[in-house]
Amino acid sequence: MNEFPVVPGRGLVTKVSTQLRHEFMEKNNFNVNKIAKTDLEFDDINNNIESFVGSTEIPLGIVGPILFNENEELVYCLAGTLEGALVASMNRGAKAITNSGGFSANVVWQKMCRVPMFIFNQVNEALEFKKYAIANFQDIKKVAEQYSNHAKLNEIEVIQMDSVVHVKFVYTTGDASGQNMTTSCTWHAMLYIVDKFKLDTQINPIDFIIEGNGSSDKKVSKSNIENGRGINVTAECKLTEKVINQILRTTSEKLYQCFLPSKKMTASNGMVGYNINVANTIAAIFVATGQDLASIHESSVGFLNLKKTDDGLMLQLNLTNLVIGTVGGGTQLPKQSEALELMGCLGNGKVERLAKLICGFALGLEISTYSAIVSGEFAKAHEKMGRNKPKNWLTRSELTSDFLVSTLNENHQKDIFEINIADDYLIENGIITNIASRINKKLIGFVPLNSKHQNNGENISKTKLLLKSKALDEEVIKGLHLISASIDPKLSDLFKSSKENLEFINSHIKEIEIYKYLVSVKFHFIPKYYGSKIDAKREIYFFIQEFLDYSKFRIVNSENHPEKWKKDDIFRVISVINKFHNTAEISKLEIVQEFTPWKSKDLYKKLLNLLINENEEHPNHEQLKNLLGNIDLFEEEAEAINLKKSIIHNDFNSRNIFMDYSGNPVFYDWELAVIDFKHRDIVEFLSFVLNDNFTNEDLFHYLKFHHNLNENECWLEYLKAYKYSLKVYLACRVSFYEVSGILVKYDFSKRVMNNAFKMLEMLETYE
Repeated sequence: MNEFPVVPGRGLVTKVSTQLRHEFMEKNNFNVNKIAKTDLEFDDINNNIESFVGSTEIPLGIVGPILFNENEELVYCLAGTLEGALVASMNRGAKAITNSGGFSANVVWQKMCRVPMFIFNQVNEALEFKKYAIANFQDIKKVAEQYSNHAKLNEIEVIQMDSVVHVKFVYTTGDASGQNMTTSCTWHAMLYIVDKFKLDTQINPIDFIIEGNGSSDKKVSKSNIENGRGINVTAECKLTEKVINQILRTTSEKLYQCFLPSKKMTASNGMVGYNINVANTIAAIFVATGQDLASIHESSVGFLNLKKTDDGLMLQLNLTNLVIGTVGGGTQLPKQSEALELMGCLGNGKVERLAKLICGFALGLEISTYSAIVSGEFAKAHEKMGRNKPKNWLTRSELTSDFLVSTLNENHQKDIFEINIADDYLIENGIITNIASRINKKLIGFVPLNSKHQNNGENISKTKLLLKSKALDEEVIKGLHLISASIDPKLSDLFKSSKENLEFINSHIKEIEIYKYLVSVKFHFIPKYYGSKIDAKREIYFFIQEFLDYSKFRIVNSENHPEKWKKDDIFRVISVINKFHNTAEISKLEIVQEFTPWKSKDLYKKLLNLLINENEEHPNHEQLKNLLGNIDLFEEEAEAINLKKSIIHNDFNSRNIFMDYSGNPVFYDWELAVIDFKHRDIVEFLSFVLNDNFTNEDLFHYLKFHHNLNENECWLEYLKAYKYSLKVYLACRVSFYEVSGILVKYDFSKRVMNNAFKMLEMLETYE
């Protein structure tokens, strides 16, 4: 017999045996360095795994709240998935159910089956055994239940097929899913009945086995759907027409119209059950809560039903074979226990609640996905946005010291002789980077660095740097197109058709060119700039700047803290940015284009309409309607302002401004810079740093200070420019923050919108 390699310590889950397996794998050139890094404790997993070598991670997203009517409570769940947009869609469905009054759920039964098989020589022997098993049910039940504290044998069903007998043991298993306990109970009952039958009849089966595939364990079967295996649970809800229109972006009529013929096609195809994508919810919650992943298949049998009502739809989802537990198996692992506890489903007496919640969340996803299919959102959200030809993109592994040092040498930074990636601290990427990161796996965003340099060729110093790798402008647009498809398909189309007129154009190179220019004119209110690397063929656009040490700044990341900004700070920022506005040479920065919002007015109208229709009780509802009616006048208003335009930052707010202890600001993130009235930067900045209770006097104190810095220009023209800039800011930027809140909440958004509208009202009533 050939000798094959033997994995060491196969039956042991200990530190020593695991280390031996790591050495074995390394010897065989298997790289598991990342897999080997795990938080799992050996004692926790001793009964869950053999030949343990490490673990992989699946990210968890939070879903909810969803209103559960049983206790009138708002509940949440965790969903484990690698499928983008799944958690967002689950949340949309949960929101639709909650805003329509919640869902109710009922458990029909809980059953777990094991079907051993007995083979006899003759048919008459099999028939005799069948009768004997039925007659001795109480004895079989007594023996089976001795081997578990939870399993209760409720019935047996005996099926004879010629000389073979299958005995279906049907249990309830308390709060455990029950596959293992019923196997043990059934095995001992089998041994008992075979011995007793042989003793009483002198008939001995040729063979018997614990399972003859009659239980359809981890498989879908017609018998289990009809007779039960796992938990049979139904969730139902009523959706109002208003919710269907505003949240799901479709109509009840269209949903119902498409439902009936698609259900007919399902029957024609021979599909088991009828649902849209129940398996997504089942898999996601199973992963998070430590369920048996092999049971996802049978647990995903679902029957979705729709009924038209006078004001919307009634929906029901029946899961016939949900194999779950709240005790035992993977549910006892620390993280999985936390996920169950979050749902209020950890431990004894909780399994029916878990079944109801899983069914409710699954119903939510059914609603959201089906609505997306009917409205056209589904195709857009899954649209392939990659290119035909793969690019040789920059990778993190390329960022070696030699590569980075040579980049800085090309930019005349000769004193730095060593640079390495700093893995000991992380920097949160900005909104634009996060949007673009949905498109591909290229290296974009911040990479912190540690550098060494010599001072005058003598002392060696260490400095923290920051590399910022830019996404292409088209990737940003495609990212917007993708995420907006989850909100409204028309919005997605408008982002795509308006791309040439948006401030994102040239964003991948604009920031680099602006930093170069600012360094050349000795504008000191930016992070120290060390150089850049551009390789258009490989789509590499990055620059290196100083790492801003928070300890050296008095105000950082203050978008949610206007109280940090004192009057002198605000005056100083206005003064410095005004100097930039007045001196930046448009001719030297041809990459920066003029912003003409009227050319994309359909996009901005759509954003405002979404806000207006989403919530009639929005605190700025009437102001939004007035602004919507004003968009058609943007071009006319801009032409009526007798002031020259400047290069502006165009994302000029307290997210992108630090203040040091000397009272000097640092401005960064220039990627959205455009040519427009400089007043746009001023009003955006003030909308972030003014407290909610600012007065008319406060506002005009700052605006007149700004005007006094430019005293040769007309105050009345300034008033027109402030008003126009506020309208554009509200329609083009703040509305985007608010609409994005359907998917990602920005804490500052509502406050900033209130402030901006308040400023506009003060300007319009100014005498």
